[in-house]
Amino acid sequence: MKNFVFTLTTGRSGTKYLATLLEQNLPDAECHHEIQGWDRFGVDTPDVSHMTLFNSAGNVEKVQTFWRSKLTRIAATPRRFYVETSHLLMKGGLVENLAPLTAEGTVHLIALERDPYATIVSLRNRFDLVDKANCWLWYLDPQYPRNLVRSHDLVAEGINGVCLWYILAIRARVARYEELLGGQRRIAFHRFSLEELRYAEGASRLLHALGVPTHPAKARMPGPENIGRLLVPIEPAEQSRIRRLIASVQSNPPRFAGAVAMADPAVRISV
Repeated sequence: MKNFVFTLTTGRSGTKYLATLLEQNLPDAECHHEIQGWDRFGVDTPDVSHMTLFNSAGNVEKVQTFWRSKLTRIAATPRRFYVETSHLLMKGGLVENLAPLTAEGTVHLIALERDPYATIVSLRNRFDLVDKANCWLWYLDPQYPRNLVRSHDLVAEGINGVCLWYILAIRARVARYEELLGGQRRIAFHRFSLEELRYAEGASRLLHALGVPTHPAKARMPGPENIGRLLVPIEPAEQSRIRRLIASVQSNPPRFAGAVAMADPAVRISV
């Protein structure tokens, strides 16, 4: 039985680390973090038109055509495992178009989370989510009509609010996907945090969930990924403001965007 492994995550959440962890521990596996290159966008990775169309108009024909081509190629892999941990895929229609894979094996969707404060600092350090081009190519635009979480109040808090809104928007999508597809034959959801996977016990639990039982002492643990100096200094007073903002949404979550329906016929999930 073939196994296809993808992430449902924000990015800046340990996707590169996860790709390395799985590459070092899964047998007979083809593993990718992100497939990028001059000629790979629109072929292996959604380009900006796929991202913006999916998040504004839904699973339209152009988006479906991209996924049929990509996933049909992946389905033909001779390997036991195909792994691609890119955070872009779930935001461009991956989950809505899984049929070529579920016809050939089991799809594993890893909901990968990281501490929100650490995620915001990492996004800030890369100057992410500061303009439309960056939002459209890599993340989500707070003004997309298909967002599940209202953005107005958090966006009013500045870049920290935008980053926090993005984290909440991704988590809402993950919850919605799990609600729609939980229990579906040949689709398995797994929830892990980066903090958990940094330890052998967490890695062992993930490998067991993927069908490769591995004792923690036998798990091969990679070193940290994407560790570098802080390019955007955040003063203690702002650190406190960020933590208060996170605490405020944990105690009083923002409302869902009532006009959005991920189960709308125009974006029907095909498995």
